[in-house]
Amino acid sequence: MKHFTADNSLMEILTTAGPQIRLFFPESLLELIPEEYHTVPLKDWADSFMMPWGFPLAYRELLEDANRIQESDKYWRLVPLWVNVDGFTVDTNDLHSVCLMIPAAQPEGVCPAALICPGGGYENIAFHDEGLRTAERMAAAGYRTFILNYRYKPNVYPAPQMDLALAIRHIRAHAAEYQIDPDNLLILGYSAGGHLCASTAALREEVGKALQKELEEKRPDLAVALRNISTRPDKVCLCYPVISFLAEDHEPSFQALTGGNEALREHLSIEKQVDEDYPKTFIWTCEDDIEVPPSNTKRMAEALREKKIDSLLKLYPQGEHGCSLAIGTSAEGWMDAMLEFMK
Repeated sequence: MKHFTADNSLMEILTTAGPQIRLFFPESLLELIPEEYHTVPLKDWADSFMMPWGFPLAYRELLEDANRIQESDKYWRLVPLWVNVDGFTVDTNDLHSVCLMIPAAQPEGVCPAALICPGGGYENIAFHDEGLRTAERMAAAGYRTFILNYRYKPNVYPAPQMDLALAIRHIRAHAAEYQIDPDNLLILGYSAGGHLCASTAALREEVGKALQKELEEKRPDLAVALRNISTRPDKVCLCYPVISFLAEDHEPSFQALTGGNEALREHLSIEKQVDEDYPKTFIWTCEDDIEVPPSNTKRMAEALREKKIDSLLKLYPQGEHGCSLAIGTSAEGWMDAMLEFMK
């Protein structure tokens, strides 16, 4: 069994670790790194290389994940949602790779469920910090955890939302197997994953109908089995979320999600879509976020207040975008506040 270190090149890791590495380092990320770096040991360049959004390449996390994949059965299992195949792998960005990652470390007994949607601008998925580490923390707090691998660019609305809706129905349909309370299901999303959660909760009827139609065409067995299971989550947690595409928006997320379809700009601005039956919601961001303006969070919080939804807004002065569990920042206590609120 190969143990990867910074002496290995990026290409060596990606070609040796196996298909599951695409969960943590999809093609869309590889395309951002100049080809001349692909075959050079990570130690020679990765510490100084910055991704386009201003963060360094998280190569230490990549090494950790690549080494875990060698013994992935000890750490997680993958459950495909749209397909029913033996030897399931994740090596594409389409319906055939949509799955739940279920970490091995879980609490005992019947638990509330937490379905985690990492961010990535609808262009990739930040599976490490916003996925695995969040799942570990939620499991320690008594939640049965699931991480969603959903479709992203070039897939457009409502494909990611249908994936989340299908995951919600799947988890509820298998409540006994998963030992979860089907009436206590929290969805938690970061950044664009926050938009995914917020939009699926707000547009649940529209997304549910689109999902049912797609299932009838591609998986008639699931169309029957899941027809009467609700798509509405019981609780929502939105972490520095993309919300609006009207002003102070995150334009790359809009372009990736819609392909630039201007007819969807207001419809997918979720502050405009909150209704009186929107789920209980915890929402937070950092005031120094320059990637997704904090006004997104504030507008969503105001929409929730206007509809008298049970909700709590937390604004933290420092932490920037993508801070995940926010260790070492002013937002470090966000999860404790969320867990207390969701009791």
